[in-house]
Amino acid sequence: MSISIRLDSEIGALQTVVVHTPGQELENMTPATAAEVLYDDILSLPLARGEHRQLKGVLQQVAEVIEFRDLLTEVLGREKVRRALIEELCQLFRCPELIAELIDLEPRRLARQLIEGTGKRVDSLEKFLAPSSYAIPPLPNTFFTRDATMCVNDRIVIGSMAFRARVAEALLLKAIFKHHPRLSSAGFYFDGTANPDSEVTIEGGDLLVVREDLVVIGYSERTSVAGIDRLMRAIASKGPVTDFIVVEIPKTRATIHLDMIFTMVDRDACVAYPPLITGTQRCRAFHCRFDGAGEGGAHIREYSGVLEALAALGMDVEPIACGGPDPFHQEREQWASGANFFAFGPGRILGYKHNVHTIEALSTAGFRIIDAVDLLEGDTTLPDSGRVAVGIDGAELSRGGGGCRCMTMPLARDRV
Repeated sequence: MSISIRLDSEIGALQTVVVHTPGQELENMTPATAAEVLYDDILSLPLARGEHRQLKGVLQQVAEVIEFRDLLTEVLGREKVRRALIEELCQLFRCPELIAELIDLEPRRLARQLIEGTGKRVDSLEKFLAPSSYAIPPLPNTFFTRDATMCVNDRIVIGSMAFRARVAEALLLKAIFKHHPRLSSAGFYFDGTANPDSEVTIEGGDLLVVREDLVVIGYSERTSVAGIDRLMRAIASKGPVTDFIVVEIPKTRATIHLDMIFTMVDRDACVAYPPLITGTQRCRAFHCRFDGAGEGGAHIREYSGVLEALAALGMDVEPIACGGPDPFHQEREQWASGANFFAFGPGRILGYKHNVHTIEALSTAGFRIIDAVDLLEGDTTLPDSGRVAVGIDGAELSRGGGGCRCMTMPLARDRV
């Protein structure tokens, strides 16, 4: 059955979502190579898989859940796609000697190898002395499916990744969205893999589709102002988005993306990290409006924060404090992805239960709190109506630097 890309909000009832269950690529990291792939530490695969199983299990109760690996396997069954993708990856990692060997692999084995890593041929002194044992390195960030591809209304944005370690993910996802027979869209707004300009970077954790005509973008460590300008013009030229709110956030490890400090959880509510969203030092925001097809450039107005900018555009959003009222708990829980929630419907969200002060703040805001374990074991059920927050175990997954929104790539939602 065909899947039509349709995503015009952050909170519409979820229809289809892509996830990636962590695999051997996590265990193919070492302490010496962790920093190269943007990790502070190595993770335990059994623990990470157990926690991710809860995420996937909850989502399967409300939507169609598709594995990234399955989509990749299916698209690699097309000979021209397989050959073109292999050549592109081997060019990226300067290992043309592997092209013939990889092309001969059957699709499922090839998909596994492209994600988990392909060993190098030691046929030169340079390769002998290189610290990595891989020609095409493992992709341990793959379970953060959000970052390399974004769906906006009925079109696709392929990320222009800030670090070389994640470029391969964008190439794999571009092949999927361009060639998979089940995926139907109106085309690409922007293809970051075709971008030769290193100043142009765009990642999905910085892009929130708030309304059909309104997108919020983080100007962050991973998404550059040059990338934002390029992306806004590309989207505005095709419509229906006419308005953008750009939030300038600190370029730090704790705030690599906007969704680490701000996520929508209901029509009129968000979870926000107070120091940067509602505090006296909150991040300034810029409303950029494009008239017509964006040919005349943007009309820009500055606001003291994202909530103020949203209010000016007719969206009054109530902030729920990540970490609750205490600044000490706010800082600790933001670091542990306490603001990074994924909505599978209006007021129906998924997040990490170890952020207990954030969960308490959600309860105070009228969310019924449900433990994912109780839900999956049949001890409770999702209510048909009302606000609900499902908490999954995530102590291991959060050490990878992301939360439930990071680990989900929605393809289709109902209109709100």
